[in-house]
Amino acid sequence: ETSAKGEGSIVNGVGWHGYLPMYIALGDFLTAAALMGIDACPMEGFDPSQYDQILGLGAKGYSAVVMATVGYRAEDDKYAHAPKVRFKPEEVIEPV
Repeated sequence: ETSAKGEGSIVNGVGWHGYLPMYIALGDFLTAAALMGIDACPMEGFDPSQYDQILGLGAKGYSAVVMATVGYRAEDDKYAHAPKVRFKPEEVIEPV
């Protein structure tokens, strides 16, 4: 069940504030993967209810909140050693 009430969305009976600690865990996960030389990328825009159903999470008392892909890049990845584009902060940040 998803509804917008009061302070924010309620998903599966948990207010938005109940999900915020998951982002701390996600950050730790991404950092740990990087330290181990594993590529990882957080993802948004997924349908949590579909993941809950496909993975049988509801029956285990869990619900999808965040998602990340992990893996080792291919040896023949032509972009792995390409020069990175880095803009100067003043080109992309506008003080308000």
